[in-house]
Amino acid sequence: MSLICDIHTHRGDIHANAIITTTPQSFNPMECRLYSVGIHPWDSNNISDNTINLLKDISTHQQVVAIGECGIDRLRGACIDIQKDIFEQHILLSEQLHKPLIIHAVKSVDIILSLYNQYKPTQSWIVHGYRGNKTTAKQLLDRGIELSFGEKFNEETVASTPLDRLWIESDESTTDIKEIYSKIALIHGLRGEELLQIITRRAEKLFFSY
Repeated sequence: MSLICDIHTHRGDIHANAIITTTPQSFNPMECRLYSVGIHPWDSNNISDNTINLLKDISTHQQVVAIGECGIDRLRGACIDIQKDIFEQHILLSEQLHKPLIIHAVKSVDIILSLYNQYKPTQSWIVHGYRGNKTTAKQLLDRGIELSFGEKFNEETVASTPLDRLWIESDESTTDIKEIYSKIALIHGLRGEELLQIITRRAEKLFFSY
């Protein structure tokens, strides 16, 4: 079992302690690597039942530890009704398989919160690459939704996010994950190594508890 320190990356060539996000069509697992699988909102046009069925099948793979990236993007992708339908398929899959949900949310926090209230999920929801302000972050955190931060972030938001609700990711960045840890740890008055230990312990419980 890997010690996960990077919960979301699109880079398959990155360190072994990352969860690599992929689509159902491109899933081709490498030995000893971990994955999340989902339909990105940008790819929500022309999604067929076959794609959804493939997603459901691949999501049961032992190397898939999370569902997503999935969600709602008001700036890109299919119409919101279609995006919501696809996102709800991911929510149900997350609940069925007891795997966390990795969420892409662009100008759609209101929809995400509404769906959270509707489904009352038992699995963790994590909004990845969060760059918003602390007021909006509080709305998510107050409902139980967690936040993941990457290379670019709002310092006030990071400071106001409890360490037991905070995750770190590289996403598409080539910046060393240790550098991201150091910057975020400093905001919380910690050393990068201390934050790393906190995140890896939490990740072990979250991603290997199903």
